[in-house]
Amino acid sequence: MTTAADRPAERLFSYDFTVLTLAAGFGFCNIAIFYGFSSYLERLGIDPAWRGVLLGAEPLAAFCLRPFLSVLATPRNALALARCSLAGMGLALFCYQFARAIPWILAVRLFHGVSFVCLVSAVMTMLSAVIPRNLSGRAFGYFSLSALAPYAVMPPLVEWLLPRLGREDIAYAVCSILILPALALLAPLGPRLGGQAMAAVPGMGRPDLGAMRRNLSLPPVGLILAANLCVFLSTTLVFFYMKPFALGVGLTDPGLFFTVSTAASIAVRVLAGRLYDRLPKVWLLAAALAGLTGCMAGFSGTAGTTRFLILAGCYGLCLGVAMPLLNAVMFDRSPGPMRGVNMNLMLFMMDAGYVAGPMLGGALLAAGAGYPRLFLICAAFAAASGLAVLSLLRVEKAEETDGSGRCPGPRRGE
Repeated sequence: MTTAADRPAERLFSYDFTVLTLAAGFGFCNIAIFYGFSSYLERLGIDPAWRGVLLGAEPLAAFCLRPFLSVLATPRNALALARCSLAGMGLALFCYQFARAIPWILAVRLFHGVSFVCLVSAVMTMLSAVIPRNLSGRAFGYFSLSALAPYAVMPPLVEWLLPRLGREDIAYAVCSILILPALALLAPLGPRLGGQAMAAVPGMGRPDLGAMRRNLSLPPVGLILAANLCVFLSTTLVFFYMKPFALGVGLTDPGLFFTVSTAASIAVRVLAGRLYDRLPKVWLLAAALAGLTGCMAGFSGTAGTTRFLILAGCYGLCLGVAMPLLNAVMFDRSPGPMRGVNMNLMLFMMDAGYVAGPMLGGALLAAGAGYPRLFLICAAFAAASGLAVLSLLRVEKAEETDGSGRCPGPRRGE
């Protein structure tokens, strides 16, 4: 029987890593199709006051459940959880066509959100057991493409389906068939990552309260979690409030900002991914966060489309470096049995950013702050993330000096 410990340490694109990346991609495909959900609710005649609630129900489920899943999802049960979650997502997509009133739509959205967050947490837990430690930068760079690529593929596909199917809910039901290849890909993982296989690997059970306390008391863990939260507080503000700002600077197609930034983000992960593990990760991460700070500050003073699109490309490049490296640095500094827990806590910081960021932005704009000041606040959050990363270097240098050795895990190339 092959276990996680038996896999070649230097090989990144193993069957396990490739399958988990593809399975996550299929899962994100079933979220990317909801880009027009607000318009669909409008056609159903849903009261505008309820549309935001129904839109937010799916990410709200993730925010509420992720802290518990961080502990409950272990390498021993993650494969079974992923399979059940995929089945739940398929069922939810099929049920949208029968949910026409607010209570039923809300129920389907919550069930869909629960299924999706369980899938991502389970996949992240398994991923933490198969990534070679000295290839973590590349691994998270390539894995993150599973969340980006569906947003380039699925909206055009749904737009092609809509004239032929007539309604969004029917398109959602048709897209549920994407669950089948994901389930098929996971099927052969049982002998390597199933509960029986992982039961033979020490340290793969559920951590107790004491282990959680010790883990969260480690300075690197707390600093990286804080850095991740600050990054998502800044980037979610950009995501939700960039469209009206782009129109204000004269961009007739605001979607061009996301096209340029996403293309740059994908390109740097694909073309420069090998450098993530060859260069000092923390210093490279700090440089990317400094660049992100500059881009966001630059948005606040932008008045023309050319400069705006150049900044969009630079913004995407910086994100393409910072996001994978935040996860890679956390992975490298996590104790072996706590890697899955910490990677899911990173996702919880993302959820918190998606909940708190739009609320903060709305409150600032309602108070008359204006978009330039909003983007300066985004820059301040990005700068705070960079300071947390630099503090990590200072803490680790102090620990090496006094010989305390509290920082877990090797730090290759730092």
